[in-house]
Amino acid sequence: MVGILFVLPLWRICDRAGLSPTTSLYALIPFAGLPLALGFIAFRVWPTGEGQVNGPFDEFERVKERF
Repeated sequence: MVGILFVLPLWRICDRAGLSPTTSLYALIPFAGLPLALGFIAFRVWPTGEGQVNGPFDEFERVKERF
């Protein structure tokens, strides 16, 4: 029953992380499903985007250049 509550948020996370959203259906497996689904998300290579910031001071310098 608890697994059903996690399917929709995991579906969105998987979709945004570049995984197949059907990976979230692993959360429906009793006992091992949720750790399995979260393991797929946690230990995959995440895509890097343009908006990646190395640190707060780098972000400050980037914003300061706009003004």
